[in-house]
Amino acid sequence: MVDSTGSVAPERRVSCSAPKTSTAEEAPPKRLHSYFRPTLTHLRSRLYPLVSSTTALPHPEFPPTLLAYHLLNSRQLDDLAIHYHQVWPPVPATSYYPVVIPPWVGTENEKNVDLETKRRRFGRFIGLQRCESPVDELESYPWGTGRENEADLLELMNPEWNDT
Repeated sequence: MVDSTGSVAPERRVSCSAPKTSTAEEAPPKRLHSYFRPTLTHLRSRLYPLVSSTTALPHPEFPPTLLAYHLLNSRQLDDLAIHYHQVWPPVPATSYYPVVIPPWVGTENEKNVDLETKRRRFGRFIGLQRCESPVDELESYPWGTGRENEADLLELMNPEWNDT
C-alpha cells in the first residue's frame, strides 16, 4: 500500500478469527447449550433412500440426512411425491409401497397444501417417527386411515360370526 506521502506501508493481514489477546484478558470459552451436541448428532442421522417401485432407482434429490430432509423445499417434495407415485388419482404403483400417504399432487387443493404438511406427509412415507397427520386430515383422506383399532374390527366382525 502506498500512503499519501508516497511511502510504502506494510499490508495489514486479514484474519477470520478474532485477534489474540493476552492470557490475562482472555475470556473463558462460551459453553454450548446442553442440547446442541445431541441435536447436531440427530440432524446428522443418515437416511437411506427408497427406490421407486417401477424404476428401482432412488430419486436424485432424496435427502441423505435428517437435516437435508428438513431443508427440502416445496418443489422438491412435489418431485419426490411424483417419483414415488404418491399422486392423485392413484396409479397402480401407488400401492406398491409399505405406506401410502394422502396425496397433494394432482388434487384440487394442491396449491393450498403448505410446506410443513408436505414435509410431514413425506416424512411419514419414508418412515420417520412423529410425522403423523392431524386427526381432521386423516378423516378427510379418501382411502381410509388404516388406523382401525382392535375394538372397531371386532365390532365389525361380530355380526358375521353370529350369523354363522
